[in-house]
Amino acid sequence: MSRLVVYGAGAIGGQITVRLANAGLDPLVVEPWDAQREAILSRGLTMQTEDGGEVHASPLTIAPHELAEEIELLFLCVKSYDTMEALAVIKPWLADDSLLVSMQNSINEEWVAPEVGAARTVGGVILVNGSFLEPGRVQAAGSVSRASAAATLPGVYVGEYGVPAGTSARRVAAVLGHVWPAEPVDDLLHERWSKMVNNTMLNPVSAVGGMRSAELLANADARRIAVRLAAETMRVAEAEGHPLARIMGDYEAADVYANAAGESDVVERGLEARGAHVGPSAMTSMYQDVRRGRKTEVDYFSGLVSQKGSTHGIATPYCDAITGLVHRVESGDVVPSAESLRLVGG
Repeated sequence: MSRLVVYGAGAIGGQITVRLANAGLDPLVVEPWDAQREAILSRGLTMQTEDGGEVHASPLTIAPHELAEEIELLFLCVKSYDTMEALAVIKPWLADDSLLVSMQNSINEEWVAPEVGAARTVGGVILVNGSFLEPGRVQAAGSVSRASAAATLPGVYVGEYGVPAGTSARRVAAVLGHVWPAEPVDDLLHERWSKMVNNTMLNPVSAVGGMRSAELLANADARRIAVRLAAETMRVAEAEGHPLARIMGDYEAADVYANAAGESDVVERGLEARGAHVGPSAMTSMYQDVRRGRKTEVDYFSGLVSQKGSTHGIATPYCDAITGLVHRVESGDVVPSAESLRLVGG
Protein backbone atom coordinates (compact mmCIF):
# COMPACT_ATOMS: atom_id res chain seq x y z
CA MET A 1 0.00 0.00 0.00
CA SER A 2 1.30 3.47 -0.91
CA ARG A 3 1.55 6.14 1.75
CA LEU A 4 1.11 9.87 2.14
CA VAL A 5 4.42 11.07 3.61
CA VAL A 6 5.55 14.31 5.23
CA TYR A 7 9.33 14.53 5.15
CA GLY A 8 10.37 16.94 7.90
CA ALA A 9 7.85 17.99 10.57
CA GLY A 10 9.15 21.44 11.45
CA ALA A 11 7.31 24.77 11.36
CA ILE A 12 5.56 24.04 8.04
CA GLY A 13 5.72 20.25 7.91
CA GLY A 14 4.34 20.13 11.43
CA GLN A 15 1.28 22.13 10.44
CA ILE A 16 0.72 19.88 7.43
CA THR A 17 1.09 16.76 9.55
CA VAL A 18 -1.31 17.81 12.29
CA ARG A 19 -4.02 19.01 9.92
CA LEU A 20 -3.81 15.98 7.63
CA ALA A 21 -3.87 13.62 10.60
CA ASN A 22 -6.96 15.34 11.97
CA ALA A 23 -8.57 15.06 8.54
CA GLY A 24 -8.11 11.28 8.72
CA LEU A 25 -5.43 11.05 6.02
CA ASP A 26 -2.94 9.18 8.23
CA PRO A 27 0.35 10.82 7.17
CA LEU A 28 3.62 9.00 7.79
CA VAL A 29 6.26 11.40 9.13
CA VAL A 30 9.87 10.91 8.11
CA GLU A 31 11.83 13.09 10.52
CA PRO A 32 15.63 13.36 10.19
CA TRP A 33 16.12 15.34 13.42
CA ASP A 34 16.41 13.01 16.39
CA ALA A 35 14.99 15.44 18.98
CA GLN A 36 11.88 16.17 16.95
CA ARG A 37 11.32 12.53 16.04
CA GLU A 38 11.68 11.38 19.64
CA ALA A 39 9.32 14.10 20.89
CA ILE A 40 6.63 13.11 18.40
CA LEU A 41 7.03 9.44 19.28
CA SER A 42 6.79 10.10 23.00
CA ARG A 43 4.04 12.73 23.21
CA GLY A 44 2.80 13.47 19.71
CA LEU A 45 2.85 16.71 17.75
CA THR A 46 0.99 19.85 18.84
CA MET A 47 0.22 22.86 16.67
CA GLN A 48 -0.64 26.14 18.36
CA THR A 49 -3.14 28.04 16.23
CA GLU A 50 -3.20 31.76 15.53
CA ASP A 51 -6.08 32.26 17.96
CA GLY A 52 -4.19 30.58 20.81
CA GLY A 53 -5.85 27.18 20.52
CA GLU A 54 -4.11 23.86 20.05
CA VAL A 55 -4.50 20.94 17.66
CA HIS A 56 -2.80 17.65 18.41
CA ALA A 57 -1.87 14.51 16.47
CA SER A 58 0.16 11.36 17.10
CA PRO A 59 1.34 10.32 13.64
CA LEU A 60 3.51 7.32 12.92
CA THR A 61 7.03 8.80 12.81
CA ILE A 62 10.23 7.18 11.58
CA ALA A 63 13.84 8.05 10.81
CA PRO A 64 14.86 8.32 7.14
CA HIS A 65 16.71 4.99 7.16
CA GLU A 66 13.54 3.27 8.39
CA LEU A 67 11.50 4.18 5.30
CA ALA A 68 10.35 0.93 3.73
CA GLU A 69 7.00 1.72 2.08
CA GLU A 70 6.03 2.84 -1.38
CA ILE A 71 5.20 6.56 -1.45
CA GLU A 72 2.13 7.86 -3.25
CA LEU A 73 2.32 11.54 -2.27
CA LEU A 74 5.20 13.21 -0.46
CA PHE A 75 5.42 16.70 1.01
CA LEU A 76 9.06 17.71 1.21
CA CYS A 77 9.47 20.14 4.11
CA VAL A 78 13.20 20.17 4.87
CA LYS A 79 15.54 23.14 4.52
CA SER A 80 16.76 23.75 0.98
CA TYR A 81 20.31 22.70 1.84
CA ASP A 82 19.00 19.27 2.90
CA THR A 83 17.08 18.65 -0.33
CA MET A 84 19.55 16.39 -2.12
CA GLU A 85 20.12 14.23 0.96
CA ALA A 86 16.36 13.80 1.34
CA LEU A 87 15.91 12.93 -2.33
CA ALA A 88 18.50 10.17 -2.04
CA VAL A 89 16.33 8.59 0.68
CA ILE A 90 13.03 9.15 -1.10
CA LYS A 91 13.76 8.15 -4.70
CA PRO A 92 13.83 4.35 -4.27
CA TRP A 93 10.38 4.40 -2.66
CA LEU A 94 8.48 6.60 -5.10
CA ALA A 95 5.60 4.84 -6.84
CA ASP A 96 5.37 5.16 -10.61
CA ASP A 97 2.44 7.57 -10.33
CA SER A 98 3.68 9.32 -7.20
CA LEU A 99 4.04 13.06 -6.71
CA LEU A 100 6.74 14.90 -4.78
CA VAL A 101 5.61 18.30 -3.55
CA SER A 102 8.27 20.81 -2.52
CA MET A 103 6.81 22.84 0.34
CA GLN A 104 10.13 24.62 0.69
CA ASN A 105 11.37 28.12 0.13
CA SER A 106 13.58 29.04 -2.85
CA ILE A 107 13.20 27.37 -6.26
CA ASN A 108 14.06 23.79 -5.43
CA GLU A 109 12.02 22.32 -8.28
CA GLU A 110 14.99 23.18 -10.50
CA TRP A 111 17.01 20.41 -8.90
CA VAL A 112 14.15 18.18 -7.70
CA ALA A 113 12.82 17.62 -11.23
CA PRO A 114 16.06 16.18 -12.68
CA GLU A 115 16.15 13.69 -9.80
CA VAL A 116 12.55 12.42 -9.76
CA GLY A 117 11.21 13.55 -13.13
CA ALA A 118 9.42 16.76 -14.07
CA ALA A 119 6.06 14.97 -14.32
CA ARG A 120 6.27 13.96 -10.65
CA THR A 121 7.43 17.40 -9.45
CA VAL A 122 4.90 19.76 -7.87
CA GLY A 123 5.52 22.91 -5.85
CA GLY A 124 3.61 24.49 -3.02
CA VAL A 125 4.26 28.23 -2.62
CA ILE A 126 3.29 28.97 0.97
CA LEU A 127 1.79 32.35 1.85
CA VAL A 128 1.33 31.66 5.56
CA ASN A 129 3.93 31.46 8.30
CA GLY A 130 4.90 29.21 11.13
CA SER A 131 7.35 28.85 13.98
CA PHE A 132 9.09 25.92 15.57
CA LEU A 133 8.57 26.35 19.32
CA GLU A 134 10.29 23.27 20.73
CA PRO A 135 10.50 19.58 19.87
CA GLY A 136 6.94 18.37 19.47
CA ARG A 137 5.40 21.87 19.22
CA VAL A 138 4.92 24.20 16.27
CA GLN A 139 2.93 27.39 15.82
CA ALA A 140 0.81 28.62 12.94
CA ALA A 141 1.21 32.35 12.29
CA GLY A 142 0.23 35.07 9.90
CA SER A 143 2.62 36.22 7.21
CA VAL A 144 3.94 39.60 6.14
CA SER A 145 3.04 38.47 2.61
CA ARG A 146 -0.65 38.51 3.55
CA ALA A 147 -0.65 41.51 5.88
CA SER A 148 -2.34 43.97 3.53
CA ALA A 149 -2.56 42.48 0.06
CA ALA A 150 -5.09 44.13 -2.21
CA ALA A 151 -6.51 40.73 -3.15
CA THR A 152 -7.61 37.87 -0.93
CA LEU A 153 -4.81 35.31 -1.03
CA PRO A 154 -4.96 31.58 -0.34
CA GLY A 155 -2.66 29.87 2.13
CA VAL A 156 -0.72 28.07 -0.61
CA TYR A 157 -0.42 28.10 -4.38
CA VAL A 158 0.06 24.69 -6.00
CA GLY A 159 1.66 24.29 -9.41
CA GLU A 160 3.24 21.70 -11.66
CA TYR A 161 6.81 22.13 -12.86
CA GLY A 162 7.04 23.62 -16.34
CA VAL A 163 3.40 23.07 -17.34
CA PRO A 164 0.02 24.61 -16.51
CA ALA A 165 -1.99 23.25 -13.60
CA GLY A 166 -3.55 19.90 -14.39
CA THR A 167 -4.65 16.77 -12.59
CA SER A 168 -1.55 16.67 -10.39
CA ALA A 169 -1.91 20.24 -9.13
CA ARG A 170 -5.60 19.74 -8.44
CA ARG A 171 -4.90 16.47 -6.63
CA VAL A 172 -2.32 18.10 -4.37
CA ALA A 173 -4.45 21.21 -3.79
CA ALA A 174 -7.34 19.00 -2.67
CA VAL A 175 -5.11 17.38 -0.04
CA LEU A 176 -3.56 20.66 1.10
CA GLY A 177 -7.05 22.13 1.36
CA HIS A 178 -7.26 20.28 4.67
CA VAL A 179 -4.35 22.42 5.92
CA TRP A 180 -4.81 25.88 4.34
CA PRO A 181 -6.91 27.32 1.50
CA ALA A 182 -5.10 25.97 -1.59
CA GLU A 183 -5.27 27.29 -5.15
CA PRO A 184 -3.84 25.62 -8.29
CA VAL A 185 -1.80 27.98 -10.49
CA ASP A 186 -0.64 27.67 -14.09
CA ASP A 187 2.77 29.32 -13.66
CA LEU A 188 4.51 27.81 -10.65
CA LEU A 189 7.83 29.55 -11.24
CA HIS A 190 6.17 32.95 -11.45
CA GLU A 191 4.77 32.39 -7.96
CA ARG A 192 8.12 31.02 -6.79
CA TRP A 193 9.90 34.17 -7.92
CA SER A 194 7.22 36.34 -6.36
CA LYS A 195 7.79 34.54 -3.04
CA MET A 196 11.55 34.76 -3.60
CA VAL A 197 11.22 38.55 -3.58
CA ASN A 198 9.44 38.40 -0.22
CA ASN A 199 11.99 35.97 1.21
CA THR A 200 15.01 37.88 -0.02
CA MET A 201 13.81 41.30 1.11
CA LEU A 202 12.82 40.14 4.61
CA ASN A 203 14.65 37.01 5.74
CA PRO A 204 18.29 38.16 5.53
CA VAL A 205 17.40 41.59 6.90
CA SER A 206 15.74 40.02 9.92
CA ALA A 207 18.75 37.76 10.48
CA VAL A 208 21.27 40.60 10.41
CA GLY A 209 19.00 43.03 12.25
CA GLY A 210 17.94 40.54 14.90
CA MET A 211 14.32 41.55 14.36
CA ARG A 212 10.90 39.97 14.39
CA SER A 213 8.77 40.85 11.39
CA ALA A 214 6.81 43.76 12.88
CA GLU A 215 9.99 45.29 14.31
CA LEU A 216 11.70 44.98 10.92
CA LEU A 217 8.87 46.82 9.17
CA ALA A 218 9.02 49.58 11.77
CA ASN A 219 12.76 50.17 11.20
CA ALA A 220 13.74 52.72 8.52
CA ASP A 221 17.11 51.12 7.72
CA ALA A 222 15.52 47.69 7.40
CA ARG A 223 12.82 48.98 5.05
CA ARG A 224 15.36 50.83 2.89
CA ILE A 225 17.50 47.70 2.49
CA ALA A 226 14.46 45.50 1.92
CA VAL A 227 13.25 47.59 -1.01
CA ARG A 228 16.68 47.49 -2.67
CA LEU A 229 16.88 43.72 -2.21
CA ALA A 230 13.42 43.44 -3.76
CA ALA A 231 14.44 45.48 -6.80
CA GLU A 232 17.54 43.33 -7.41
CA THR A 233 15.51 40.13 -7.09
CA MET A 234 12.87 41.43 -9.49
CA ARG A 235 15.50 42.27 -12.12
CA VAL A 236 16.92 38.75 -11.87
CA ALA A 237 13.43 37.21 -12.00
CA GLU A 238 12.76 39.11 -15.22
CA ALA A 239 16.04 37.91 -16.70
CA GLU A 240 15.02 34.36 -15.76
CA GLY A 241 11.82 34.81 -17.77
CA HIS A 242 9.45 35.62 -14.93
CA PRO A 243 8.77 39.38 -14.85
CA LEU A 244 6.79 40.45 -11.80
CA ALA A 245 4.22 43.21 -12.27
CA ARG A 246 3.80 43.66 -8.51
CA ILE A 247 5.00 42.19 -5.23
CA MET A 248 3.21 41.36 -1.98
CA GLY A 249 -0.06 42.02 -3.80
CA ASP A 250 0.31 45.76 -3.18
CA TYR A 251 3.41 47.27 -4.80
CA GLU A 252 3.79 47.94 -8.51
CA ALA A 253 7.13 47.04 -10.07
CA ALA A 254 7.68 50.63 -11.21
CA ASP A 255 7.21 51.85 -7.64
CA VAL A 256 9.71 49.31 -6.29
CA TYR A 257 12.33 50.36 -8.82
CA ALA A 258 11.69 54.07 -8.22
CA ASN A 259 11.93 53.62 -4.45
CA ALA A 260 15.15 51.59 -4.80
CA ALA A 261 16.63 54.38 -6.92
CA GLY A 262 15.81 56.98 -4.27
CA GLU A 263 13.17 58.65 -6.43
CA SER A 264 10.24 57.72 -4.18
CA ASP A 265 9.49 56.28 -0.76
CA VAL A 266 6.06 54.84 -1.54
CA VAL A 267 7.01 51.19 -0.96
CA GLU A 268 8.91 51.96 2.24
CA ARG A 269 5.87 53.83 3.55
CA GLY A 270 3.67 50.92 2.55
CA LEU A 271 5.87 48.45 4.38
CA GLU A 272 5.75 50.61 7.50
CA ALA A 273 1.93 50.65 7.39
CA ARG A 274 1.88 46.90 6.76
CA GLY A 275 3.76 46.32 10.01
CA ALA A 276 0.68 47.32 12.00
CA HIS A 277 -1.09 44.22 10.68
CA VAL A 278 1.68 41.77 11.62
CA GLY A 279 1.45 39.98 14.94
CA PRO A 280 4.21 40.66 17.48
CA SER A 281 5.30 37.00 17.56
CA ALA A 282 5.76 36.63 13.80
CA MET A 283 9.33 36.14 12.66
CA THR A 284 11.00 34.95 9.49
CA SER A 285 12.31 31.42 9.18
CA MET A 286 15.85 32.76 8.89
CA TYR A 287 15.63 34.73 12.12
CA GLN A 288 14.28 31.61 13.79
CA ASP A 289 17.37 29.75 12.57
CA VAL A 290 19.69 32.48 13.86
CA ARG A 291 18.04 32.43 17.28
CA ARG A 292 18.54 28.68 17.47
CA GLY A 293 22.11 28.78 16.20
CA ARG A 294 21.23 26.84 13.04
CA LYS A 295 22.58 27.18 9.53
CA THR A 296 20.41 29.52 7.47
CA GLU A 297 19.07 29.28 3.93
CA VAL A 298 20.64 32.58 2.87
CA ASP A 299 22.46 30.94 -0.04
CA TYR A 300 19.06 29.95 -1.42
CA PHE A 301 17.57 33.45 -1.05
CA SER A 302 19.81 36.48 -1.62
CA GLY A 303 22.73 34.17 -2.38
CA LEU A 304 20.81 32.51 -5.21
CA VAL A 305 19.77 35.90 -6.56
CA SER A 306 23.42 36.95 -6.62
CA GLN A 307 24.42 33.73 -8.35
CA LYS A 308 21.75 33.95 -11.02
CA GLY A 309 22.30 37.68 -11.40
CA SER A 310 25.96 37.04 -12.18
CA THR A 311 25.05 34.65 -15.00
CA HIS A 312 22.84 37.37 -16.52
CA GLY A 313 25.33 40.21 -15.98
CA ILE A 314 23.06 41.89 -13.43
CA ALA A 315 24.71 43.67 -10.51
CA THR A 316 23.29 42.68 -7.11
CA PRO A 317 25.29 44.69 -4.56
CA TYR A 318 22.67 44.54 -1.81
CA CYS A 319 22.15 40.79 -2.20
CA ASP A 320 25.91 40.29 -2.21
CA ALA A 321 26.37 42.37 0.94
CA ILE A 322 23.49 40.92 2.95
CA THR A 323 24.46 37.34 2.07
CA GLY A 324 27.98 37.96 3.35
CA LEU A 325 26.66 39.53 6.53
CA VAL A 326 24.34 36.61 7.27
CA HIS A 327 27.31 34.28 6.97
CA ARG A 328 29.17 36.50 9.42
CA VAL A 329 26.20 36.24 11.79
CA GLU A 330 26.33 32.44 11.43
CA SER A 331 30.04 32.40 12.27
CA GLY A 332 29.59 34.72 15.26
CA ASP A 333 31.60 37.52 13.67
CA VAL A 334 28.56 39.85 13.57
CA VAL A 335 25.97 40.20 16.33
CA PRO A 336 22.41 40.56 15.01
CA SER A 337 21.25 44.12 15.77
CA ALA A 338 19.77 47.20 14.19
CA GLU A 339 23.28 48.69 14.13
CA SER A 340 24.57 45.71 12.13
CA LEU A 341 22.20 46.59 9.28
CA ARG A 342 24.30 49.68 8.65
CA LEU A 343 27.11 47.38 7.53
CA VAL A 344 25.06 46.69 4.39
CA GLY A 345 26.00 50.15 3.13
CA GLY A 346 24.35 51.96 0.29
